[in-house]
Amino acid sequence: MTLQRDGLQQDEKAMTSTDDPDGVDENAESARVDVNDVESAQTETEADVESPRADAGDAGDTAGVRRKLEGRELAFHVAALVVATIVLASGLFAWWNASRDEEPTGLGDSRDAALIAARSEIETMNSLDYRNVDEGINAWGAVSTGVLHDQVAAITPAKKKLLAEQKKISVGKVVDAAVVDVTATTATVIASLEVTIQDDAVPDSEPTVKRNRFTADLSKVDGQWLLENVQQVAVTMS
Repeated sequence: MTLQRDGLQQDEKAMTSTDDPDGVDENAESARVDVNDVESAQTETEADVESPRADAGDAGDTAGVRRKLEGRELAFHVAALVVATIVLASGLFAWWNASRDEEPTGLGDSRDAALIAARSEIETMNSLDYRNVDEGINAWGAVSTGVLHDQVAAITPAKKKLLAEQKKISVGKVVDAAVVDVTATTATVIASLEVTIQDDAVPDSEPTVKRNRFTADLSKVDGQWLLENVQQVAVTMS
């Protein structure tokens, strides 16, 4: 019986030792400390690894900002160069245009007067009424000089008779003209002309219109611009 009690007491002590909360807590706490130490070490290691990455990211950002600034600076210089080129080209064009249009003093008036005279006189030289041939030829002589005047004066009576017998009435009209060269006493004009011809030799006929281009040389004689030469320019039909 004594042995049984001793055995029971030993069993109770063993059970008491196994169920002791203090013993279990000490072992568990030791385990937790060890785990925390491992996690702390891992955190420090990760921080050490991430730090170079962060530094590399910062370096990349700095390089990107530097590239953007350099790109903006380059774009600014390019834009400034383009603007300067445009301004220079505009100035050169304005200077060229002004110098091209410049004329010696007084030639502007000569140009205007020569153009007005040329329009009227070219129309006169292309107009004739068979009913008044002498009057028409006299008008030709009044607006001509030099060689052209001599040609008009050389028209014979036989030629005048032929013009009368043709029974045609021609009326010239300048539709466009321009001075291509001018000095104080000479000018060259190019003109587009429409000549309307009525043929009375054919009863009830409709007028016909001919279109020609002429170059005319004028000379200033005693203050009046007169035709010295008139040449028809061939018109190429395309």
